[in-house]
Amino acid sequence: MSNVILASVSFSCGSIVMKSTAGFTKVWPSLLLAACFVIGAAFLARAVISAPVSTAVTVGLGIEAVAALAIGLLVLGERITPVQVMGLAFVVGGVALLRQ
Repeated sequence: MSNVILASVSFSCGSIVMKSTAGFTKVWPSLLLAACFVIGAAFLARAVISAPVSTAVTVGLGIEAVAALAIGLLVLGERITPVQVMGLAFVVGGVALLRQ
């Protein structure tokens, strides 16, 4: 499970950088984004050696969803609606059920 968490952290770091790439028109942010995603894919590839692909990928995406929301709120100054909070609760609940 640690590889799934590391993959999610790497993908989430990439999401912070994504906005600064300006649609892949800025070289250094684009290279950093690509590196984050390649590193995340490498961790995820390691994770699926010992865990089912469906579970590892879905749990990873759930972690990324929570991280993306937190990054949007805390780093990018985005707002969250009550409907988004409810959606996040469904994601977290679904991930919890998948881990059973």
